[in-house]
Amino acid sequence: MSNQADNWEVYISTEGFESIRTDPRFAALLLLARVVNGINFCFQTLIESIKDDTPAGQRQHFNSFLFACGILYEGLKVANTLGKYFGDRKSFQNGFGLLLKDKVTKQLQQTVLNSMRNKVAFHYDEDIVTGTLKNLNLSSYAFATAANSKSGAIYFKRADEVAINFIIGEPGSKEEEQKVFREILESTSKVMTQFVRCANELITDVLKDMNWLRRKARKDC
Repeated sequence: MSNQADNWEVYISTEGFESIRTDPRFAALLLLARVVNGINFCFQTLIESIKDDTPAGQRQHFNSFLFACGILYEGLKVANTLGKYFGDRKSFQNGFGLLLKDKVTKQLQQTVLNSMRNKVAFHYDEDIVTGTLKNLNLSSYAFATAANSKSGAIYFKRADEVAINFIIGEPGSKEEEQKVFREILESTSKVMTQFVRCANELITDVLKDMNWLRRKARKDC
C-alpha cells in the first residue's frame, strides 16, 4: 500500500491551463497518456496474476497480455501521429522516432498485434473460431475449469486456447508451437516496455515546457 505522504502530482495554474486548452499538442499528449494508462493497467493485472495458479488467475494472465497487445496496436497508431507535433524534439527523436522505425515494431504491428486487436481482443471474429477448430489438436478437451462454483472463478479455457492457436498459426509440432508463442511474448513485451518508456520521456519533456510543475499531492485529489 502506498504512503499518502509520498504521493505527488503534476499540476498547472488555471491561467496556464487556459493557455493550452485548445493546443493540439496537449490533446495529443492526453491521447498518448490514455494509451499508457491502458498498458499499465494490463501490466499490473499480469504481474498480480503470476502468483495466482487458480483457473481465474490463468484467465487474468492470458487476457491481460492479450488486451495489452490490442492497446499497443492502437498506441502505435497514436505514436505515428506525434511527429507533426514533436518531431523536432530530442525526446521524440531518441524515443518514438527510433521505435517506430524498428523492424521488429513494424512487423509486430502488421502481423501479430493486428490479429490480436482486430480478431481476438477488441473484436470477436467467428471465422477465426470455426477456422481454428478444424485443425485444433490437443491432448485433452475441457471447456471450462474453476477452483470453486462462483461465477468469477470460472475460466473458459477452451475459448482462449482457440485464440492462442489462431495467433500462433500452424507451426507443425508442439515444440515449434511453444517456440513461436515464446518468441511472440518476448518481442511483444519488449516493444511494449519501450513504448511506455518513450511515452513517459516525451510527456515529461513536453509538460515541462508547458509549465506543468510537480508537487506533493493534495488530499482532495
